[in-house]
Amino acid sequence: MQVIYLVPHTHYDVAWAFSRQDYLAINEKILEQALEIMDASAEFKFCIEQTFLLEAIEKENPRLWSRLKERIKEGRLKIIDGQYLMPDTMLPAGEVLIREILFGKSYCREKFGIEVPVAWAADSFGMNAQLPQIYQKSGYKWLAFRRGAKHEIMQSEFLWEGLDGTTILAHWMPLGYRAGLELDRLEESYSELRKYASTPNILMPSGSGSMPPQPEVIGAVSDWNTAHPDIRMVIATPEEFFEALEKAGKSFEVAKGELYDDELVNVFPQVCASRTWIVQNMRECEGLLVTCEEFATIAWLLGARYPAQELHRAWKQILFIAFHDIITGCGVDEIYREAEEIFASLKEETSQVLSAALSYIARKVNTRGEGVMVFNPMPWEVRDRVETGSEKTKVGFMVDAPPLGYKVYNALPEDIDSEDRIVETDEAELENSFFRVKVDRNSGIIEVFDREAGKLLVRGNELVIEDESGDLYYHRCRFADLIKSESGDGLQYGSFKPRSFRVEKGRLASKVIFEDEYYCLTWPYRLKERFPPLLYRHKTLDIRKEVTIFRDIPRIEFVTRIDNSYPNIRLRVKFDTGIKRKVYFRETQFGVISEPTEYFSRTAGAKPSAIPNFMSWFDLDNGTRGITFMNRGLPALEIEDGSVYITLFRSVYGLSADGVAGPLVPTPDALELRKFTFEYAIEPHEGDWRQARMYRRAQDYHHRLLPLRANYSGDLPGELSFLELKPDNLILSALKKAEGEDRVILRFFETRGEAAEAELRVFKPVKRAWTVNLLEQEAQSLEVDGQTLKLRVKPFEIVTLKLEF
Repeated sequence: MQVIYLVPHTHYDVAWAFSRQDYLAINEKILEQALEIMDASAEFKFCIEQTFLLEAIEKENPRLWSRLKERIKEGRLKIIDGQYLMPDTMLPAGEVLIREILFGKSYCREKFGIEVPVAWAADSFGMNAQLPQIYQKSGYKWLAFRRGAKHEIMQSEFLWEGLDGTTILAHWMPLGYRAGLELDRLEESYSELRKYASTPNILMPSGSGSMPPQPEVIGAVSDWNTAHPDIRMVIATPEEFFEALEKAGKSFEVAKGELYDDELVNVFPQVCASRTWIVQNMRECEGLLVTCEEFATIAWLLGARYPAQELHRAWKQILFIAFHDIITGCGVDEIYREAEEIFASLKEETSQVLSAALSYIARKVNTRGEGVMVFNPMPWEVRDRVETGSEKTKVGFMVDAPPLGYKVYNALPEDIDSEDRIVETDEAELENSFFRVKVDRNSGIIEVFDREAGKLLVRGNELVIEDESGDLYYHRCRFADLIKSESGDGLQYGSFKPRSFRVEKGRLASKVIFEDEYYCLTWPYRLKERFPPLLYRHKTLDIRKEVTIFRDIPRIEFVTRIDNSYPNIRLRVKFDTGIKRKVYFRETQFGVISEPTEYFSRTAGAKPSAIPNFMSWFDLDNGTRGITFMNRGLPALEIEDGSVYITLFRSVYGLSADGVAGPLVPTPDALELRKFTFEYAIEPHEGDWRQARMYRRAQDYHHRLLPLRANYSGDLPGELSFLELKPDNLILSALKKAEGEDRVILRFFETRGEAAEAELRVFKPVKRAWTVNLLEQEAQSLEVDGQTLKLRVKPFEIVTLKLEF
């Protein structure tokens, strides 16, 4: 007999079309109504998702919370997913996804004494390829999700296999989480769902975003069972559905890798390019908080107070921003004013905690007089340029910093860059031992050559203005996109106007500074090759492009500043690599995946060409040579015929343009009429990304060295590594104090897709060590040899250790 598991539920948006306060009031009413139905009928069950809501109700409405607690313990009010908030699973850093689960599941355990076995990804814009491992190591048995099913998935139930080979039994919601919402259309929904069901068990979610429960559902189920004696319908929870699936004894099909479908190709690269300042700030705060936690832990091991409350508060702010409708920028303007306040608070508070931790460590060091201590947050040695001093007396010098440690410089090296040593020229070429960079003084577009004059980059750092008539979700245009490029292509009326060009040459770094403007109208505007414009009117963009190369680092860094007064445009930066490949590689949470480029081409009948670069780097290579692109918070790109387009921002006026994706709410702040600073870099390399170890080079770009002036007479030496992690395909994710106990949590992952023999060396003897899951539970002891631990790591494995000192 077929069994339909009808699941009454509500999807909680902490902020989207309404404000945080509105949604709290709405969901209090929803839960009160659900409790009333439960009081009237022992058959009724209801599901809620996120502990942020329960925590808010506990604080604001203790009476309601007590009633909810009773029903949760009874099992009729079921917590599904149980994360702090439901994040977007593609944009936030992997460590953020872990903390959402850790905070949420800890709350469920402490307040209600329950474990949550079902991951319920009702509204994320895709499913990253490491989620099976994350879910399994966080105590989830099963997954139900809405978006991202691949074409090859022909059934709604399957085993999803992640990058490391971990599998989880998954259910894709073919009709979304509203399948059973309209009670007069249950027959229609059933007919569609049974086409995909792999067993006689059918999951039919009956709810929606902030949707009140329907008391009529009890009668509708009774009527169904009367009319369909051979197809039983029950009011149930997802857990009951999955238990029935497993009892069916079916061998399920296996789907591998990232879940990202046609629908998401059309929407996600565009939605995450709306309000790009959010992702920029998120990347900065993610890095700052993880670094802050690392050095606070080291300071604690040296005797300092661990700032648990401050870090806990900071993580909750990060987890709020990671919510799937906030980090993607697709909500009403009001909620982003709160986001701006959160970012400002986060940066101030975490900077204070980090400064306190570094200062505490510095006081333990014998600096042998006044010097500059340089701290390295990476668990390997880093060679990079640091700057110290005020804006007017700033000095730059090269540093070789030990793995996750510090080095004291009492006297600066002879090779330094300072204000009095910078030479200004108008030369249009820069050169170091790695390459030669030629800059067009009329457009700021660059070309990069190797030492034998071979092209490494055909041309790049070219701004492209395109028409944008879409909304927060979708890019649309009224004509063939292009308004104008800095190379001169596009509509005839407008033009870029160069304003200034200069080069600042130092011993260690040299910088090109190019400024131009864009005007919507020039005269003459025809035959511009013969008649260069004499009049420029209607200026909409002020542009400053800085290009920096280093004597000892094979990286080219870009800082592009835009003052935008041009509404309804998409602004992108273009690099013509000359590398035409069918795949490229990009960082994902806890690993690297390959993506097809031709799959997204603009050829007739093909899929849209926008590609998501969800994390912080990607690589395009032909096996012999390649280019790695790094960025700080620019999550969308397109690759077409060897040209890379990175979206800087989209300027749109409405949450939705069609009334389908969302309400027709104006969003004037999303026009992005503001000043921007964009930071990105390229690094040409030989071989492929693995051979060139570009995953490590990208980490160095994103986690810069930290200088601190110091003059102390402590006991620690002038150079010390607190933690070294080998080999270099192991990436540190977290170093923190364990939850609720005086031990240390150390988390890392393998990123090349190759098994490794991990070796960890710490600065003080370890008494005991365990491997644990992501909830810091299920400990298995490890052998310790003084300050060293060794263990075998599988390809793309996430490893969490608990250490006792």
